[in-house]
Amino acid sequence: MASGSHVDVNERRLRPIYDCLDNGNNKKAIQEAEKALKKHKDFQCAKVLKALALLRLGRHDESSVILDEIHSQHPTDEATLQAMAICYREVYKLEAIADLYENARKNCPDNEDILSALFMAYVRLGDYKKQQQTAMLLHRLQPNKNPCYFWAVMSIVMQSQSSEDEKLAKGMFLPLAERMVKKYVDEKKINAEEEVQLYLIILNLMGKWEEAYEVVTGELGEKLTSETFFKERKAAELFSKMQKWPEANAKFKFLLKENPDHWQYWKDYIYSCLKMVQSNWKPQEDSQDSEIDYTIDMACEFISQTITMCSKDRSLRGPYLAQLELIKVLRENGDLSVKNLGTPMELLQNYFKLFGDKNCCYEDMKLFTDLISKPQQLEMISSFMKTLELHNSDGDILFASDVKAMQRHLTILQMARYLGIQDTMIAEERLVLARECTQRYQHGLEFGKDLLITDIQYSDNFLLMAAHLLVEVWETTSNQQYLIEAIVQLQKGSKNCPANFQFKVMLIHLYSVLGAYGPCQQLYDSLEVKHIMNDTLGYVISNHMVRLGHFAAASANYGSMLKFFAVNHKETAEYLIAAYKYGSFNKIFEFVRFREKLQNSLQYACAKVESMLLDLMLETSNHQSVEQMVTHMEIDPSEEGAPAVEFGKLCDNRDLRIIESWDKETYDKRSASDFSFQEEKAWLRIRSLTLRILACAVSLGQQMSNSKTMNNGLGSEKKALHEILESLGKELSEHIREYEKKFNKVYDYSLRGPSPTRITKYLSDGHYQVVCSMIDTILHLFNLQPEDLEQSENEKQESPSQKVPEILASLLTKYRGTLLSETDGKKSINATVIENLSLLAETMSHSAILIGVCHRILKPLKTSWNKRCRKKKTETPPPLPPVFSNFTKLIASFDACAKDMHVATRDLDPVLLSIDLSSLSLADSDSKDSPDDAAIRKDVLKSIETSYQSTSREVCELIHNKLQYFNGLKL
Repeated sequence: MASGSHVDVNERRLRPIYDCLDNGNNKKAIQEAEKALKKHKDFQCAKVLKALALLRLGRHDESSVILDEIHSQHPTDEATLQAMAICYREVYKLEAIADLYENARKNCPDNEDILSALFMAYVRLGDYKKQQQTAMLLHRLQPNKNPCYFWAVMSIVMQSQSSEDEKLAKGMFLPLAERMVKKYVDEKKINAEEEVQLYLIILNLMGKWEEAYEVVTGELGEKLTSETFFKERKAAELFSKMQKWPEANAKFKFLLKENPDHWQYWKDYIYSCLKMVQSNWKPQEDSQDSEIDYTIDMACEFISQTITMCSKDRSLRGPYLAQLELIKVLRENGDLSVKNLGTPMELLQNYFKLFGDKNCCYEDMKLFTDLISKPQQLEMISSFMKTLELHNSDGDILFASDVKAMQRHLTILQMARYLGIQDTMIAEERLVLARECTQRYQHGLEFGKDLLITDIQYSDNFLLMAAHLLVEVWETTSNQQYLIEAIVQLQKGSKNCPANFQFKVMLIHLYSVLGAYGPCQQLYDSLEVKHIMNDTLGYVISNHMVRLGHFAAASANYGSMLKFFAVNHKETAEYLIAAYKYGSFNKIFEFVRFREKLQNSLQYACAKVESMLLDLMLETSNHQSVEQMVTHMEIDPSEEGAPAVEFGKLCDNRDLRIIESWDKETYDKRSASDFSFQEEKAWLRIRSLTLRILACAVSLGQQMSNSKTMNNGLGSEKKALHEILESLGKELSEHIREYEKKFNKVYDYSLRGPSPTRITKYLSDGHYQVVCSMIDTILHLFNLQPEDLEQSENEKQESPSQKVPEILASLLTKYRGTLLSETDGKKSINATVIENLSLLAETMSHSAILIGVCHRILKPLKTSWNKRCRKKKTETPPPLPPVFSNFTKLIASFDACAKDMHVATRDLDPVLLSIDLSSLSLADSDSKDSPDDAAIRKDVLKSIETSYQSTSREVCELIHNKLQYFNGLKL
């Protein structure tokens, strides 16, 4: 009673603090906590809640002091422990949670709640060995409770999956897990379905299919009730793994009778039938296995029966596709003749007749078009076209009378495009078809008047196809007017149907081709990219933001992406905990794989590195601010340093098939995807090395400036910074030599595929030489001692750093250009000048930081020189060592180059140059815009113009900051 009363009193004292925290009133929570502490100064939970409020106010240091104090006292009070765990979770100190509960367990070894919390703490860390040990401690406390025991079993299974030693996994961990479950089976202690599921998981991992089948069909299988036909499906899968094809065939046949539209069942049924045919299997004469279809004729008969049965109610796609799948599988195995089904041509025509008005028809039919020859494909499309009335006798367009007729026409166009019929069209024919598609789209909007704003319009695919055709005309003619026209049509589609992401993603691609990122950001925001989409779709804009000089937008977007990855890592840990609590052992594998894929995501790694590089470039107008930034980022330039990128584990989670184009790619899509992944990793490595080089150089400069003894960092246990900088420079040079061979030209990606990085431009134009030369200069200056300054003869030689302004000036000369270019009397937008000057500005920013490091090294040397001169007291002061005058000249050269670059960048602003993009005659002179199209065209060109202005302004501001940076580097 006394203990319970004490808890109630503490609860009443803490209630006002809890209420303030729940309402987000953190300042009031601190006040309430201080009130409680005035009366009870050792009230641990009140202190922790105060720390939580401080943490949420951003006062991390004060919060950390309180938490460290309480942590060292090894609290055991449940409320205190829970509050501290919340604090540690918010700052993502998961190891501290485990240590906290481990200490509490030592003080209260029989406390079940503490042990449960300790187990969950190890789940967050993924420490499967400690999970197992803690779960067994819990089991000893409550030997009659199954969940804790099976937590231990699952922890052993996870050890087997995380072990790199396959022999250890299969020879020790899995057999141990099996014995532990078998013990409970023999003792008849298995109570729940989840425990049976875990047993099946273990048997599957061990390849014990017979034992797994016995579990499914035995007494334990009676507990598998949560999923309809689970036992039958599992039995069919196990029979397939055991290669017992007759039994598998019978099970899949049973499942198809229950669900005749299940496509995977049809594929497995056909495969099992084929295996029996190949092995010449036949039932024994006295066998009662009438449900086994062991010949092709029997399979054909079953498919036909299923079609007849389904057609009485409603037509299902599965059996009709099964006919085509059977023919396809037989042809792949060398049997070209199939009786009782009809020819592939007839089956495809029949399928179109039944399902041509469904959106899925194209996706279904394209899987089987290779079953017919090229002439048959043309004949098939022609026969489809004859089923529709598309034009009258005068050649005028006849529009569809309803949605189904319109969808049939769309299916035909999609199939024609996929089969390459549109590839044979000349530009004029494609333009005619594009205009017809646009008209049919406009007419089709009538059918969707009553649709919700979140619905896709029935005719949207007409407009999307028109856009693809216009882009292809632009690609073949290099006439930019068609690219603009495609953008106008897509903008119209997006306006009429804001829910159609296809329009928006394709618009982002097309605007980026024109070098206009401004509209892309609005479109990306309208996509409402959330959660996992940051990883799968982030690439849509990530390669364009910095490339096109929109640094502020890049910084904001990378911040949003990194926030998702940080939050997700916390949330997936909670998902794992929930899976253990509720016994969803199957889901644990999925959550672990999901967490690993996000941790090793290419997009995540790129966002980390690019965000840091952007901060160093944008948030620094002098070298002191750079040093503060590097300190704040806690970048470790060593091999294991932050931001750590494990290139061998990186995975590509990008959704590269988001844009539907209905065409057979002229190149291998998988090869393009693989090359893009390699290119992204190569560019990431260069960017990561650049970041580490900058951080290392800045740290070296700080060390030299703060060192009174000038010991060059010797005597430290860690590798000296100048040695790390030298090795980083060599590593960068090695990778550059490797990549120059592999990425010597821009890969010809499809416009619907991934975007190229800037690696080819970076390598071919020699931007890396700036960083490499500056590393040589820094190391050269680092090795100077005060007495070396008197040996002026050595300093008369040109320093490597003198090359850098010359490199930058030559690049500027090469990159200077205007926004508009004219070829054969036709004006077009020259987008490359934007990309080139943005990259050059970034290279100059990196060189500015490294020049700042040189200044940090030389400043103490000059101070030491001046002291020596004053001590000598000679009538004629000695001449200034050349190293100082060379540095002054170097700064002057950088300053002049930056000013020239500022002028060149300012010339990108269309307003300053009195260029009115909207007045350009970019429209096709043979066509006349509708009033709506004319208004949209005007808005499109205006948004492009505004984007160029933003690029010019942001790059100019960056260069202006660097001019201030150089001005602060005077000796």
